[in-house]
Amino acid sequence: MRNFKQIFITWLMVLMAMSLTAQEIDFVNNEANRIVLNGDNWTQLRKALNSPKSWNDGKFQLVHIGDSHIQPDIMTAQVRNRMQDRWGNGGRGLIPAFFLAKTNEPTDYVLKSSTRVKDYSRLMGRNWTTDMGMTGVAVRFDTAYTELYLRAKVDGDQFSRVTLLHAPNGGYETASVAGEVLFARELSPWAQQVKLKAMTDTVTMGVPCSSDFYGAILANDKRGVMVHSIGNNGATYSTYCKVPDFGQQLQVLHPQLVIISMGTNEATGNPATMETYITRLINDIRRHNPKAKFLLTTPMEFQKRTSRQVAQQVKVSGRKRRKARYKTVYKTVTSYVANPNVEQVRQIILDYGRKHKIATWDLYAVAGGRGASSKWIAAGLMNPGDHLHQLEAGYELQGMLLAEALMQALTK
Repeated sequence: MRNFKQIFITWLMVLMAMSLTAQEIDFVNNEANRIVLNGDNWTQLRKALNSPKSWNDGKFQLVHIGDSHIQPDIMTAQVRNRMQDRWGNGGRGLIPAFFLAKTNEPTDYVLKSSTRVKDYSRLMGRNWTTDMGMTGVAVRFDTAYTELYLRAKVDGDQFSRVTLLHAPNGGYETASVAGEVLFARELSPWAQQVKLKAMTDTVTMGVPCSSDFYGAILANDKRGVMVHSIGNNGATYSTYCKVPDFGQQLQVLHPQLVIISMGTNEATGNPATMETYITRLINDIRRHNPKAKFLLTTPMEFQKRTSRQVAQQVKVSGRKRRKARYKTVYKTVTSYVANPNVEQVRQIILDYGRKHKIATWDLYAVAGGRGASSKWIAAGLMNPGDHLHQLEAGYELQGMLLAEALMQALTK
């Protein structure tokens, strides 16, 4: 596996080929790129990764929870790829039913149904008309039977086990594959696992589905790492706290490390109550997954849109031989400034980690700290349209940085 310096040099060469100079990307603070454990002990995580016999069912399970920065899985995919390169590929992992719920999804898998979706809910929807699941989306089919088409697009992500996630008492006890009925094993009230006859990258499953559907988990029978991504546009700590039995539903993933990357949306409002919801979410997850370790990450600087009225003198046509007249008109001028709440949110997260002995990764500092957003935009990394989200290259860089910090912390 290539180390981070090699990856970064390659990435640097690509940027320079795009007429970016070295001075335009020296804002990344590599010295700050480390996991701060804050007194927590990750010894068992290191042993689990480096002693395969101790792995749970042969898998090391990492769950990454977040907002719109996590939903497309570009950042998290970098972590998945690099950890699996080193410790083995245990499977693609969680694939939420984003497409069926009419929202954007990662590009490395397909999850469709033959039946029309009668109703759906998304985490940030005002009124959920279905039972909400841990993936942040839920769909209700028009009939009590449907065919699910699942495909893993990336080489090496072939699977032999499919876990269907659904509302309790869902009627997913069997699946028909190539005309053969396979019986599912109940893993929890929210999950039924179907073991296939052979490894594949594509399967069509006919399932009786009398309750709302959340997504699936694709796994193989090999030892390795699985990185599960749970991201939802607009999400905050408080919105995940609204999902019934969120921590209990996570049990099916057997999380050993839970990364939580939020704070951007809290910074667009009032972050005063943020600490309360961090506590609620972590306590809920920990209550049902007592062996899980946590990593909290901070958001990097982003900008908010501001508008102001600018007075202008406009000439008014007068009669011939008379002095021209002018009138004052006001024009709205839009600009962007760094959102000052981001620094407050960052401090809340870092202080929380120190206070409760939970590990933190300070993306705010790693990305370049104050003023970084303008540099990321100029470098073609941050979206110049909203000054908040990253472009694909930006998320890939963030994922590389997080992967490097994680692998250093997990191999000491």
